[in-house]
This record gives sequence, structure tokens and C-alpha cells, in this order.
Amino acid sequence: MDAPAPGQGRGAAVWMKIVLAQKLLNTAAQRFWCGENVGRLLPSFLLELYSMVHCSVPLMTAAFERAAELAANDPLATMTAAYLERHILEERHHDEWLLDDMAFTCLDRAAVLGRAPSANVARLIGAQYCWVRHAHPAALFGYLAVIEGNPPLPQHLAEIQRVSGYRPEAFRCLHQHAADDIEHLTELRATITGLPLSESDSALISMSAFATLEGLVEILEELGAREKNNKVN
Repeated sequence: MDAPAPGQGRGAAVWMKIVLAQKLLNTAAQRFWCGENVGRLLPSFLLELYSMVHCSVPLMTAAFERAAELAANDPLATMTAAYLERHILEERHHDEWLLDDMAFTCLDRAAVLGRAPSANVARLIGAQYCWVRHAHPAALFGYLAVIEGNPPLPQHLAEIQRVSGYRPEAFRCLHQHAADDIEHLTELRATITGLPLSESDSALISMSAFATLEGLVEILEELGAREKNNKVN
């Protein structure tokens, strides 16, 4: 029997930790979408989502370029670059699709394009740039595992659309992601569980994932709290 490759099994352990931690995000999302003000919350949610989607391809491109620089002597960087090269093509132009859908929630296209990302989004994305440049580009696997690790179910999107009162066209990109992310998640899981990870690599990817989870929960909670304050005032 061949000896296990160095780091074999660490990727599976990282994946399991991320899956378990996703429950925190699921709970926050349920609180957010089960409130009585979904119609008013949806445009604000889409603005935050647009900022993240708009930033994601440039972020992945930066990670790919860094991984390519390291690949000659780094098997983990080689696998990171190969995955990101494919995934960048899959995610390109999704921000434009989302922008088209947002018009059906009465959001002005020029205003959306002129809006700076919120501080919460900037912290979430900025942390990834820091780890990509100053630690290892494989850190981005933690971010991607969270972002794509819990795709919305079509029936949930249909219910949100019904309760919010917005036209189905406002949800086209979200429905497309619900379909695509199932396949993307299968590939991502296979990639992460097959990575040749050291203990420090595992810790880095886990830290990236947990920071992403915390950032997303903070975005949902702040949007919900803002809506409550507006209602009171």
C-alpha cells in the first residue's frame, strides 16, 4: 500500500469544519428572510450582494496571479491556480446579470454603479486580499466554500419573491446561482479535500472561511437592524 501523501485528509477536515460552521450563517439568514419587511430589505440586500459579486472576479484574479507566481515550487499553489483559472471564467459577468435584475426592484443603475462598497463588504473582501498576498492564495478556498457552500433553494427564492411582491425578473441571477452553485460546490469540495495541506495551510483556509461567515452574518444583522430602526423612526 502506498504511503499517504503529506497533508492527505486535512482538506476533508477543513471542509467538515466549514460545513458545521455554516449553521451560524443559516440561522442568521433565516432570521433575516423570515421577517415581516422582506420587500423593503431585498433592495438593500441586493446592493450588498452586488458589491461582493462585483469584487469577486478581481479578487480571484489576484489570487490566481499570486498562485501562478508560486506554482513552480509549490504544489498547493499549482492546484489553486488551476481551480481559479476555471472558476473565474464561470463567474465572469455575473455582476452585470445581477445589475440587470436589480432594476426590477426600482434601484437606479447609475446610483448602484456609483455606490462604494459598504464597510462590511470592504472588510470581508479586504481580508482575503491580505491573506492572498501576505500568506497564501489558497486562503481564498475558505471564502469560496462559504460563499458557494449554501446555495438558495428555488422554492425559498419563490417564497421570497411572493412575499416581497417584486417581479420574478428581479430574481433571475439568484435562481441561476441556485442552479449553478450545486455543480460548483461539488467541484469545490473535491478540490479542497484533495489539496496537499500543511497544518498552517489548513488553519489559513479555516480562518478565511470563519472570517467570511462572520462577515456575512454581520451584513445580514446590520441590514435587519437598520430596517427595524427605520420602522421605529
